[in-house]
Amino acid sequence: MGVNLTDLREVLQSVLSQSELNFLPRRFKRIGHVVILELPAALQGRAQEIALKLMEFTGAKTVALRTGRITGRFREPQLKVIAGDPNTETIHRENGCQFKLDVAKVMFSTGNAYERRRIAELVSPGEVVVDLFAGVGQFSIPIAAHARPSRVYSIEMNQAAFSYLLENIRINKVGHIVKPLLGDCSEVAPRGVADRVIMGIIHVTPRYLTLAMEVLKPEGGIIHYHETVPSRLRFQRPAERILQAAGKRKVEIINQRVVKRYSPGVDHVVIDARIGPKE
Repeated sequence: MGVNLTDLREVLQSVLSQSELNFLPRRFKRIGHVVILELPAALQGRAQEIALKLMEFTGAKTVALRTGRITGRFREPQLKVIAGDPNTETIHRENGCQFKLDVAKVMFSTGNAYERRRIAELVSPGEVVVDLFAGVGQFSIPIAAHARPSRVYSIEMNQAAFSYLLENIRINKVGHIVKPLLGDCSEVAPRGVADRVIMGIIHVTPRYLTLAMEVLKPEGGIIHYHETVPSRLRFQRPAERILQAAGKRKVEIINQRVVKRYSPGVDHVVIDARIGPKE
């Protein structure tokens, strides 16, 4: 959930000068009771004042400042609490589901909320779904709660995220559908079982496309492939990568959309591709 920029500017007029207001980012992220700030250098010195005003405006209990980009194999956030309750474990509500997580330990993108709802609405009764990068269950749990799949395999290698995945399966009462698997998906993902494969992270997804083809049933199925792409190659490069990984299997691109702008000149896109049977 983001904070509306117009309202935020109005609230911060008593704190920031007009020139400082011009440096405000487009929006701030809200996860449960925590607001996450990502401020340019020009506003770093005013972070505390901004944080206190944000708590007053939003009702948030905690404000954390992003101190670096999410990096590394486990996609761990880099945050520092600058105001309010130092506890960064929270309950975030989205798409009729509850997600318990610690925003300082695991990644959770609120900008993907529509995409997570969209996928849950596409799943047909009886499908087997494999979520290769499950995180805390942000794709798997809405699918299990709102669709009628026969099984959702949720794979996560980050121990902290996996612990929250287990907790969220319990909280949302979907343990009869979701089977959590701890480990690298290339090692623990079941092969030849899926009607639908979700590849819901970015940066590393191209290297797992061949795996996604192996996870699908021999008669084929659908993959949802996410990637960050230069805007000029928006849908071209992901489609080419899917075609290459599919080899001789038929590929039909059934949907393609921009999830969000990742950075200037770079888009986060998702491609829905129907993969034909093995020859």
